Amino acid sequence: MTEERRERERTSTAEQDKRETSGGEKVLLKQHIKKLQHKLVNQENVFQGFRAKMTLEIRERKKLLRNMDERIEAIESFLGITKKRKKCCVKNGDPLRDAEKSPAGAGEPANLEAAQREKELLLQKMMELERRLDDHERILEELRGRMTDGGREMKTTSAGDKGEASAFPGREKELLEQHAKALQQDLEDQEEAFRRFRAQMIEEIREIETAQRQMDERIKILEEILLGYQVAMASALNMTDPICLIENNNELLSVNQEALEILEKISQPVVVVAIVGLYRTGKSYLMNRLAGRNHGFRVGSTVQSETKGIWMWCVPHPSKPDRTLVLLDTEGLGDVEKGDPKNDSWIFALAVLLSSVFVYNSTNTINHQALEQLHYVAELTELIRTKSSSENDGVEDCTEFVSFFPDFIWIVRDFTLDLKLHGHPVTEDEYLENALKLIPGNNPKAQISNLPRECIRNFFPKRKCFVFDRPTDKKNLLASIENVSEDQLDPDFLEQANNFCSYIFTNAKTKTLSDGIPVTGKRLGTLVVAYMDAINTGDVPCLENAVATLAQLENSAAMQKAADHYSEQMAQRLDLPADTYLELLEVHADCECEAIAVFMEHSFKDDTQEFQKMLVEIIKNKKEGFVLQNEEASAKYCQEKLDQLSETLVECISAGMFSVPGGHELYRRAKQRLEWDYCHVLRKGVQADKVLQRFLQAQVATEKSILQTDKALTDGQKAIAGTGSAHSGMGRSCRALWLLGEQNLPDTSSFLSFCGTTLPCLTPARGVGRGRGWTAARQSLPINSEMSLGGVDTGTIWGFPASPSSLVSELRRVEISPHVIFVPL
Repeated sequence: MTEERRERERTSTAEQDKRETSGGEKVLLKQHIKKLQHKLVNQENVFQGFRAKMTLEIRERKKLLRNMDERIEAIESFLGITKKRKKCCVKNGDPLRDAEKSPAGAGEPANLEAAQREKELLLQKMMELERRLDDHERILEELRGRMTDGGREMKTTSAGDKGEASAFPGREKELLEQHAKALQQDLEDQEEAFRRFRAQMIEEIREIETAQRQMDERIKILEEILLGYQVAMASALNMTDPICLIENNNELLSVNQEALEILEKISQPVVVVAIVGLYRTGKSYLMNRLAGRNHGFRVGSTVQSETKGIWMWCVPHPSKPDRTLVLLDTEGLGDVEKGDPKNDSWIFALAVLLSSVFVYNSTNTINHQALEQLHYVAELTELIRTKSSSENDGVEDCTEFVSFFPDFIWIVRDFTLDLKLHGHPVTEDEYLENALKLIPGNNPKAQISNLPRECIRNFFPKRKCFVFDRPTDKKNLLASIENVSEDQLDPDFLEQANNFCSYIFTNAKTKTLSDGIPVTGKRLGTLVVAYMDAINTGDVPCLENAVATLAQLENSAAMQKAADHYSEQMAQRLDLPADTYLELLEVHADCECEAIAVFMEHSFKDDTQEFQKMLVEIIKNKKEGFVLQNEEASAKYCQEKLDQLSETLVECISAGMFSVPGGHELYRRAKQRLEWDYCHVLRKGVQADKVLQRFLQAQVATEKSILQTDKALTDGQKAIAGTGSAHSGMGRSCRALWLLGEQNLPDTSSFLSFCGTTLPCLTPARGVGRGRGWTAARQSLPINSEMSLGGVDTGTIWGFPASPSSLVSELRRVEISPHVIFVPL
C-alpha cells in the first residue's frame, strides 16, 4: 500500500509538473499569438497607409499627365488652325512664304507625325497603368478578406479551445500551435504582397516619370513649332504696306477679298481709326505717323486725289498688346473729278460705321464754310439705319446712333490763329465747342446753319479737337513731306503730331457693337461685307441687320464647333459597346455640357437661344446616332461571342451527335452550358438578350427534331431491350458504333468539354478485370480508332464483357448508354 501510495504521489507530481509545463507553454503560445496578431494588424495599417499614399501620388501624376496632354492638344489644335489659315494668306512676297523656309517651320509635318505617334504610345501607357492600379486594388481587397476571415476563424477556434481546454490540454496546445503557424504564414504572405506592391508602385511611378519626360520633350517641340508659326503670323499681321479694303472703281464700291483674308486672321479686338476729309489736306501723312512709318499710305504733291476708296493698314497696337490697331485712310471728299456726289456720302458713312475713332481733317479754321463742308454728317440719318423697322425723321432720331457711333476728333491743319475767345486763351476743345454752338433763331437760314452743328453734337457726344501748325514753310519740303526728316519739320508741328498720336494710342477705344461686344478683325470683315451688300443692292446699311448677319455667321460657327466637340468627345470617351444605356447617357450628359459651354464661349447675341436650341437638337440627333452605333457594336460583339461559344454545338448537331437515345437531354444540357458561358461574357452591351433570344429561337426547330429522333430511338431501344433473345440472335450481324471515335468527331476532348462534363467514373462489374480499356475510360476516354470499334462477340470493349446483352446491361448501369448506339448491319 505504501508503494502504491508513493507511486500515486510520484504520478500525481509528474502530472502536476506536466500540467504546469503545459500551462506555461500555453501561456507562451498565447503571448506569441497576440504578438503575431498585433504585428499583423500593424503591418496591415502600414500597408493601407502606403497604398493610400501611392494611390494618391499616382493619381496626381496621372492628372499631371492629362493636363500635359490637354496642353499638347491645345497646341496641336492651334497649329491646325494656323495651317489652314496659312494656305489662304500666302501671296507673293508674303512673310509666311519665307517662314516656311526658316528653321522654325522646317520639318514641321514630320515633327507633328512623330509627336502624334508619341502621344498615342503615352496614352496606351496611361491606360495600362490605370489597369494595373485596379489590379492592385483588387489584390488588396482579397488580402483584407483573407485576414478578416482568418481573424474570425481564429476567434471561433479560440472560443472552442476554451471549452475543450480542461478535457483536452494536448489538443489545446496543438490548436494554439496551428493558429500561431497560420498567423505566421499570413504575416509572411502579407509582407511578400507588400514587397511586391511596393516594387510595382515604384515601377509604375518610374514609367509615369518617363512618360512625363517624353511629354515635356514633345511640348517643347510643339512650342518651338508654335513659336515659328506665331512669328510668321505676326509678320503677316504686321503689314509692311496698306491694302485697299473698299475699292472705288468708276464710282462703284466693292470689297477687296485679299483684305478680308487679312482681317479673317485677326482674332484680337481691334481699335479702328478712320480719317475723313477734303482731298489734298494731308490725311495720309497723319495715318502714316500713327503707323510709325514715313511711308505707307500714299501722300501726293499734286492737286489730284491719291487715295481711292478706303485703304487699310493693320499694325500691332503700340501700347495695348492684346489689341490690333486698324488704320483706315479714306478717299478725299469733294474731288472735282467725281461725277456722283453720293459716292462721297457712302465713303463718309462707311468710315463712321467701321471706326471706333472718327477723325475729320480740315484746314485753316472751323468756320461756317468748314461746317457746310461737313454736310455729310447731316446725311447720316438717310444713309444709316439703326433698326430694320425704324423710320428716320432727321435730327430727332440722332440719339439712336450715340450708342454705336465712334468718338469724334476734329483736326484743323495749317492753323495760324491764336486760340483766344473774347481776348481770353482757350483750349482746342473749347475752340471746337464754341464753333458748334447753335445760332439763335428759327428762320430757315439759321436752321440750315445749325443742322450740321446739331448732328455733330447729337451723333458724337465725345468730341476732341487738335490744331496743327504748318509742318514747314518751305514749299519744296511740303511737296515730299514723307521724305522729310523730323529735324527739318517745325518743332510745334512735331509736338502737336506727337500729342495726337499719343492721344489715339491711349484713349482710342476698342470697336464695339451693342451691349459692348468687342469687334475682332474677323467681325470687322463681316461688317464690311454686310454694309457693302446693302449699298450695292440699293438698300441702306442697317446696324441691326449687320449685327444679325454677324450673329448668324458666328453662332452658326459656334454651333458647329460645339457639335464637333461633342462628337469628338463622345468618340473618345465612349467605349463601345457600352455595357448599359445608362453608361452611354452619363457620357452623353458630360459631353453635352461641355459642348454647350463651347457654344456659349463662341456665340454672339443669341438672345432668343435660337442657335442654342438648334445645338441641343443637333446633339440629340448625334446622341441617337451613338445609341445606334452602340446597339450595332453590341449586336456585332454578342454575335461574335455567341458564334464562338456555339461552334462546338453546331458541329455536334451536324455530326449527328445528338441523334442517339437520350440525345435531347444532352442537347439541352449543352445549350444550358452555352447560355451560362454567354451570360458570363463581360460588357456585351444592350443587345445581349436580343441576340441570345434570336439564337435560341433559331434553335427551336433543331431542338424539336432532336427530341423527335431521341424519342424514336429510345422507343426502339426499349423494344430491343424487351426481347432478351434478340441479343443472342444478333450475333455477328451487329456491331457497336462508338460515337466518340475518330470517324464521328475528330477531337474527343472538344466534345467532352462542350458537354460540360466527362463521362462518369466507371466502376467494374462483378468479375470484370481492369484492362487497358478500363484505364482509358477512367482517363476521360482518350479513344483511338482501334478502340473505337469492337466486335460484339470477341474480346472486351473498355474492359466490359463483349456480349451484346452484358455490354448493354453494363453501359446502362454506369449511365453512359447515351453515348453508344447499336445498329444492325
